[in-house]
Amino acid sequence: MPTFHPVGAYPIARLSCLWMLSIPVALAQTPDATTLPTIEVRASPLANAYAAPDASVGGKEPLPLRQIPQSVSVITGQRIEDQNLGTVSEALGQATGVTIIANDSTQSQMRARGYSLGVAHDGVPATGALSGYQQFDLAMFDRVEVLRGPAGIFTGSGDPGGVVNLVSKRASAAPASTLSASLGSWNHRRVTVDATGPLNDEATVRARGVFSLLDRDYFYDKTHTRRWLAYGTLEWDIDRATMLTLTTAVQDDDTEAPSSGLPAWSTGELIDAPRHINTIADWTHYRWRTRMHTAELHRRFGTDWVFKAKLSLRPQDFYFKDGYPTTGVERLTGTMNYARRVRDYAYGREALDLYATGPFELWGRQHKVVAGYHRERFSSAYEGANADPVTGASFGRSNLVPDFDLPYDLGGKTRTTQSGWYGQARLSVTDALTVALGGRLSDWSSRSRDAEPAAPTPWRQGARVRDEFTPSAAVLLNLGRHWTAYGSYSAIFIPQTALSADGRMLDPRVGGQFELGAKGEFLDGRLQASLTLFRLRDRNRAYPDPLHEGYYVAAGQLQSQGWEAELVGRPAPGWDVQLGYTRLDTKYRRDAANQGLPFTTWEPRHTLKLWGVHHFSEGALGGLSLGGGARVVSASAAGNGNSAIRRQGGYAVVDAMANWRIGTHWVLGLHLNNVFDRTYYTRLGGLNTYNTYGEPRNIAVTLSAQL
Repeated sequence: MPTFHPVGAYPIARLSCLWMLSIPVALAQTPDATTLPTIEVRASPLANAYAAPDASVGGKEPLPLRQIPQSVSVITGQRIEDQNLGTVSEALGQATGVTIIANDSTQSQMRARGYSLGVAHDGVPATGALSGYQQFDLAMFDRVEVLRGPAGIFTGSGDPGGVVNLVSKRASAAPASTLSASLGSWNHRRVTVDATGPLNDEATVRARGVFSLLDRDYFYDKTHTRRWLAYGTLEWDIDRATMLTLTTAVQDDDTEAPSSGLPAWSTGELIDAPRHINTIADWTHYRWRTRMHTAELHRRFGTDWVFKAKLSLRPQDFYFKDGYPTTGVERLTGTMNYARRVRDYAYGREALDLYATGPFELWGRQHKVVAGYHRERFSSAYEGANADPVTGASFGRSNLVPDFDLPYDLGGKTRTTQSGWYGQARLSVTDALTVALGGRLSDWSSRSRDAEPAAPTPWRQGARVRDEFTPSAAVLLNLGRHWTAYGSYSAIFIPQTALSADGRMLDPRVGGQFELGAKGEFLDGRLQASLTLFRLRDRNRAYPDPLHEGYYVAAGQLQSQGWEAELVGRPAPGWDVQLGYTRLDTKYRRDAANQGLPFTTWEPRHTLKLWGVHHFSEGALGGLSLGGGARVVSASAAGNGNSAIRRQGGYAVVDAMANWRIGTHWVLGLHLNNVFDRTYYTRLGGLNTYNTYGEPRNIAVTLSAQL
C-alpha cells in the first residue's frame, strides 16, 4: 500500500513572501501593545437565520453580500438544521444554481453554469478536490458558501463553474453543547455531539469538538455505510492582537457494495427497472480515510490592518475493490459484461496561504487592498491490479460475479504544484461608486510516472504554465439604501496537454465571465434579494488543426449564459424562506463535431428551489415550526452534444418538516422527503452505469438537546 509523506515544512526561501507581505502592513501605524484591540470572534445576530450578513467566498475577508460583485448563495447553519442535512452534497443541492450528480454512494459531482465547482476550506483553495472526492461530514461546518462563476483571482487554476467555501465551526468563549440523534428510513442512524467553551478563566484559550457517527443502509439493495468524524479546534489569544488557531479533523468511511446507478439497454434506452436494484458485485468495498490539519496565525496591526498565514495538510486514502458493468444490457439475452479491479490510492494536499489586508488613503478617500501568496502541492500514488473480465453476466444477478485475489502489479504517481501572487484593490471613487481591480500571477506544473509494483519509469512532464495572469474587475454602484447594482469580469485558467504542430503544448484554456446584477437588502438585513445575468465563454480549447493531422490549435470555444434570481431571509416575523431560480443555456460556439449544440445536458435549463419555515411563538402551537419546499427542474439528458441519448422530462420533488421545541433544551424533529414518492433520475449516465434514481419517499425523526 503506498504511503504519502507530507512535507514537514516549507523552505525558508518560500516563506520569504511572508516578510514581503508584511511590508504594506508595517506602513500602518502600530500603537503600543497595551492599546491594541482585543480579537473577538462573535456570532452575528443573524447567524441562526437564512440571510447571511456576509461571506468570505468572494475574497479573503468577510464582505457583505451586497459588496461581492458575483453571484453568491449561503446555506446557513439554521438551514442545515431545519432540513436535517448531513453531507456537503445535500447542502449544495439546496443552493441556487447548483446541480448535484451522483457518482456513487460515497461521492458526487457538484456543478454550476455547466462546469464543476471548486472548493476552499476556510478560504484556502484545494484544486480539484470537490467533485469525485469524499467530503467531511456536514457536522464539521458552520455554513456553506457558494460563488458561481470563475474565481481564479483567489483560487488559481480550475473549472469556471465557481467555488464552494466550507466554513468550519469555531470555538466560542461561551460554553455550549448540543447532542443530536436521528433515526430514519433504511436503518439510517446518526448521532452528533458538538461542544465548545473556554479552557481558562480569561477565555483566551477556547476549544470546540465535534463528533458524528453514521450507520445506514440505502433504498437500493446491499449497500451499507458506516462513517465517523472527529473534529477539534483550539484558539489561543497570544496577546491582544495575535491569535493562533489549530484544527484537526479525521473521518473514516467504510461502504459495502456502493451503487453507481443502473446500466441501460445496449441500444441506448433506459431500463425500466425497480429502484432497489443494485448491479455492483456483492463483494465490492470502498474505504475512504480523510484527514485535515491546519494552523492559522491571525495578527492585527493598528485598528484596521490584518495579516493571516495558514498552513493546511490534507492526506486522504481511498481503497476500492469492485466489479462493475462495462456494457449495456443485451435485450435478447439480458446479459452484460463486468470489469474487476482493485486500487489503493494515497492522496496528499499541502497548502500555504498568506495575505495582508487593510485600508489606505488616496485622493482624500479611504480604500481597501488585499495582497497575498498561495502555494499548493497535490500528490497521488496508487497500487492495484486488474482481474480478467466477466462476460455474459445476467442483469440483476450480480451475486454471481466472482470475487478475486491477485497480487498488485500496477502502480503510478503524479505530482501537481501551483503557486500564485494575488491582489485586489477596492477603490472608493465616490460614496456610491466602488471600483474593484485585481489579478493573480500563477505558475502551474504537473508530472507523472509509473511506479512499483509496475516497472518504474522516469518522471514525465505534463501540462506546465508559467506567469499566467488572471484579471478581475468590477464596478459597484449603491442605488440608495436598499440596492446595489454591479457589473464584473472574472476569469480562471485550465492547463492543457494537447500539442500544436510545432510541438508546443497549447496555451491554457481561459474561462472568462461577464456578469451584470443587482443585490438588495431589506428589513435591516433580514431579507436579501438578487438578480443576475451572466455570459461565460471557455476559450482556447483544443481544436483539431485542419492543416496538420493529429495536432491541435487553441481555437475551440464554449458558451454558458443565463440568469438567476434569489430571495432569502425573514420577510415577516416567524418566517424563514429561501427561493432561487436559474435559467441556463449552453452551446458549442466552435467545435469540430457538435457546433451549435448544448455542451452539457446534465444541468437542466430551468431550476427552481424553494424552502420555507414558519415558527409559531405563541398560543397552543408555541414552539412548533412547520416547513416545506420543492425542487423543480426541467428536462435533462445524458452526455453532451450529439451523444445525448437517454433523456427524462421535468419533475418536482417536495419535502416537508416539523420541529417541536420541548422546554428550553429539547427539540423533536420530523423530516419527510419526496413526500409524493416521485420516481426520477438524479443522473443519466452511460450504457454501463450512472443512470441513478433519486431517493423514494423517506422519513427521519431527530431528537436534539441544547445544553
